[in-house]
Amino acid sequence: MTSDAAGDREQDVGRRHRRQLGEPDLILDRYRDAMRAELADLLDELRPATGQLTIAGDIERPKLEQRRALWDLAVKLGRELAGMPAADPGPAPLAAVPAAPKRTAPRLKAAARRQLGG
Repeated sequence: MTSDAAGDREQDVGRRHRRQLGEPDLILDRYRDAMRAELADLLDELRPATGQLTIAGDIERPKLEQRRALWDLAVKLGRELAGMPAADPGPAPLAAVPAAPKRTAPRLKAAARRQLGG
């Protein structure tokens, strides 16, 4: 994989430029998967779909102090996961909505500006 281009750096000549998954990457993938699973469990615990019903017929949720601790942990896990590049990015994000075209007011002719007092 040599190149005759004048801009090639000496240390890059002959080097593969595709990243290979090594053992550290596999460990990081396991770490990310564990954090995702933990975050999913935390969210289920904060907003349980099934469980002990209250007199009002609602599902009993953890007490406020316990929810605060769970939310703190969930936020930390979410930030950690958001800052990590995923090995498998999954489906592409939705395309951004194009901005509305910039509208400008029509230019007034000199006579119309004088008529308006300008």
